[in-house]
Amino acid sequence: MKYTIFNRRTELLRVPLAKAMFYEAYGNYCYGVFPNKQKVMLPVGLTTVEEMLHKQATETAPTFLRIGKRYIVNADMIVQVNLTNHKLVLSDFEHEGNFALPMSKEALKTIKRLYEDNTLWK
Repeated sequence: MKYTIFNRRTELLRVPLAKAMFYEAYGNYCYGVFPNKQKVMLPVGLTTVEEMLHKQATETAPTFLRIGKRYIVNADMIVQVNLTNHKLVLSDFEHEGNFALPMSKEALKTIKRLYEDNTLWK
């Protein structure tokens, strides 16, 4: 399993790449959110996380999508694109519950189109 390494001043975080559900911006920092509802504050912004994920992209690595200024989501975890309620639902089907992220209708239409065009299928 591949890991993303985040180096903080006094510690090192080793995050399993395929287990991340999404990353959410929080000022100059961001949170990595995982299926077990664990949130890990990362010492970098969302743009830096996006660059790190891009560098680690391979055929077997999960596909991550940047959605606006607020989110980077693991495309493998998307289970529902709900245009009516403006929500993107993520789940790994192994842990109880799911995550419903608020999204703009335009962003959801783009994601839906990517799946319909088989752009996100490997």
